[in-house]
Amino acid sequence: MKAALLRQAGQDLSIEDVALAEPQAHEVLVRIAATGVCHSDLSVIRGKVVVDLPLVPGHEASGVVESVGRCVSKVKPGDRVILSWAPNCGHCFYCERAYPTLCTVYGEAAAAGALWDGTSRLGTKREVHHYSCVSSFAEYAVVPEAGCLPLPDHVPFAVGALVGCAVTTGFGAVVNDAAARAGDSVAVMGIGGVGVNALQAARVVEAATVIAIDVDPAKSTTSRTFGATHFVDARAPDAAEQVRALTGGRGVDHSIECSGHPAAMRLAYDATRPAGNVVVVGIAPQGADFAFPATGFPGSKKRIIGSIYGGGVPEEDIARIFALYRAGKLALDEQIGARIALPQVNDALRAMEQGVPGRTIIVFD
Repeated sequence: MKAALLRQAGQDLSIEDVALAEPQAHEVLVRIAATGVCHSDLSVIRGKVVVDLPLVPGHEASGVVESVGRCVSKVKPGDRVILSWAPNCGHCFYCERAYPTLCTVYGEAAAAGALWDGTSRLGTKREVHHYSCVSSFAEYAVVPEAGCLPLPDHVPFAVGALVGCAVTTGFGAVVNDAAARAGDSVAVMGIGGVGVNALQAARVVEAATVIAIDVDPAKSTTSRTFGATHFVDARAPDAAEQVRALTGGRGVDHSIECSGHPAAMRLAYDATRPAGNVVVVGIAPQGADFAFPATGFPGSKKRIIGSIYGGGVPEEDIARIFALYRAGKLALDEQIGARIALPQVNDALRAMEQGVPGRTIIVFD
């Protein structure tokens, strides 16, 4: 198959012919229909996050089941599916405690750049690593059966790809991890693919005040389209004070940090009221620290929450998202930007770095 390979961090991906082995027990072969170019992929490709190489990136995808390995009962050939980049085993320490996105089996496989048995289906003479048990910058992918979630017939493949990561991550950070309710105030730092869906989630739960915060003033219009009631320039020296002024001097009930910049995490902390929630979604560079004042922290009763893939049960969250989409309460088609072929992937990565709006989708004929 044709696939985009990362052979050296910081270099362009190369489009190559890559061998793909047949699915083994509890594995599924999926023909990729659409895959989003996500900032998490960019972080790996540019070396912000260190992984074993060579590797096929891509984790935000949808497609059609081509064939199944032994013991597969969840899907069959011809099924339309979303590929979950955090499939869970259902029986490890974290799965049994209702934290499926922390699944130990998945975590060990992802860290090794492998599938659940610790081996790769990619490459021949030299092993090629998987990314998040997906590796969707390719024509096909072999994935764990648990990573195949149903894609309703009414949902386009491109929208399904978005829901596979950005939508679920941003939506769940507000609904699950922050547990925002009607009348609350919510601030979202970083208005990208994840941030716009955090804004939408705040609108869905009927938050009274929704503040978008970004270093790009041009994001003000986009933010209001997706549910923001106010916009604050993150570069302003008094950004936290501006947020407090919009919330009766207290600060917001919930801050959702989506940029991955430690300075933005600190701004999220400063802009949150006592006993409020600071939800950190963004991926920081390797070795970066998030500093907050130790003095006064116990008395603040603030909660700092790490959020991964929306913090809930992906199958349940995605089903709810599709219901809201069908009811016209979530704008998903509007988030899609350019549609490109696989050989244009490096141009898409550079466009993302330049802040070009909209989610670029790689589509396969």
